[in-house]
Amino acid sequence: MHNVNIETELHVITPNEPGILGRVLGTLANAGVNLRALSVFSHDEEGHFRLLTSNNKKAETGLRSLGYKVKTNRVITVEISDRIGAGAEIGALLGNAVIDIEYCYGSSAGTGRALLVFKTNNIKKSYDTLK
Repeated sequence: MHNVNIETELHVITPNEPGILGRVLGTLANAGVNLRALSVFSHDEEGHFRLLTSNNKKAETGLRSLGYKVKTNRVITVEISDRIGAGAEIGALLGNAVIDIEYCYGSSAGTGRALLVFKTNNIKKSYDTLK
């Protein structure tokens, strides 16, 4: 039905300060790591980056060298057609399967495809539901 994968996302915790986005993304670029998806938010004194990369090991090594905390999360990625209602269909499938979505982010570059990233309470069931 959809292009669905179980992947590993990096959760990077940094200081919340001006220029941090450039430092994190510059570190990935300098390591030769492509960024596939990104979500960033700040909370109190911390910056939180959720990253899907082309090479998590290289990304993690570079980010840890700057003193940032790096954790990993198993996530579901779903590539869907970029059309009205496509995301709603995915949400309905997960809801009907009684799967709790902890968070989700996504992007589209207007090329006809979109990428959604989900952290759920049951990764295997999410994968089976969406596959």
